[in-house]
Amino acid sequence: MTCTDLCTDLLPPHAPLHIETMAMTERGMTLAVAVTTSQALCPTCTQPSTHMHSDYRRTLADLPWATTPVQLHLRVRRFWCATPSCQRQTFTERVPQVAAHYARATTRMTALQTSTGLALGGAAGARHLARQGVAGSRNTLLRRVRSLPTPAAPRPCAIGIDDWAKRKGHTYGTIVVDLDRRCPVDLLEDRTAETVAAWLQAHPEVTLVARDRAEAYASGVTQGAPDAVQVADRWHLVKNLREAVEAELRVRPTLPWSPPPAPGEALPPSALAPPHPADPGPIYPDTPSGRRADATRQARRTQRLGQYEQACALRQQGLSMARIARQVDVSPRTLCRWFAARAFPERKRRTGETSCLDPYTPMLHQPWDAGCRNATHLWRTLRAQGFPGSYAVVYRYVTTLHGGQPGRSSPPTRPNAAPECPTRCA
Repeated sequence: MTCTDLCTDLLPPHAPLHIETMAMTERGMTLAVAVTTSQALCPTCTQPSTHMHSDYRRTLADLPWATTPVQLHLRVRRFWCATPSCQRQTFTERVPQVAAHYARATTRMTALQTSTGLALGGAAGARHLARQGVAGSRNTLLRRVRSLPTPAAPRPCAIGIDDWAKRKGHTYGTIVVDLDRRCPVDLLEDRTAETVAAWLQAHPEVTLVARDRAEAYASGVTQGAPDAVQVADRWHLVKNLREAVEAELRVRPTLPWSPPPAPGEALPPSALAPPHPADPGPIYPDTPSGRRADATRQARRTQRLGQYEQACALRQQGLSMARIARQVDVSPRTLCRWFAARAFPERKRRTGETSCLDPYTPMLHQPWDAGCRNATHLWRTLRAQGFPGSYAVVYRYVTTLHGGQPGRSSPPTRPNAAPECPTRCA
């Protein structure tokens, strides 16, 4: 077998090509090849023609030979069309076995770049091909992947619709998800009832729609698919259950499945009396826990109460949630919470009287009384017994024990690693 025969075997298979010249350059191997057929088919009238007009060279990137880049200088011919009624006077012969029309790479080179882009992506695929001597940037691989035809998917029967934010708080669209395959199906431009109804009318195979409680979606599904079953999605089912339980607990003094308290266990009347409205003034009124903090807290409550009353008045006028949120200067989520509560929601004051360390305090005092002063060892001992808190909680408590105060104190300023106690555990 001669070198020319070997190079001919390495050309694209089933292609009518023969090698004219072969050269080795700094960029790799260059092969000048030509088509061996004597005629070509017109792409318009599909009639053969043998009357050649001219020829020119096409440069194609091919697969490397032993990591050596290969370029094909393909000589293609232009023919006269012999059909008088054809709109084309001349045409260039097509060689689909070698390369597509107007392509700069061979068909097998394009197939390799496409499969690599699908498997590894753009940047990683380009690095992998470069190690094999194949040219192609990450953008080339991504372009190959995007040019693939979209695979045909089965028509969805059960879908879920919800809104998605193009720009949060300003522009929203609608996403349609196939619940059987768990993948998105379509993205709609807005979240109006007309858009949803038009999409459902174009997909009559939909028999079940899972949605939220938006009136636009309910109206759109009713108009576009009146025979489809409408259900609430999982998140809104749990939300509805929570709201129903909260409403039930607000009107019932005790739970339905628990017996009422015994007469002897009832609370004394003094325990049910409301707290005294005027607390004695603190010793240091200028501290954060004094009257200044109470005044700031009352000012914030007055501001929130004014916003709540303004939001209720705008709601009675029929304004949308987004417009009310802009005028009142609160988030739409806060408005939903206010309207769901049906009363002004008071904020609970954080007292700081309980801690996750309280149930484990006797277990901590046992090794402390035995002479253990290492906060890390004490924390690990409590963790082994089910303590859910962090090391900082134990460290603060141990710091108060070092000072002789068996209680919690304000957290000290800690470096990256807390210092260990001088007395080590035996």
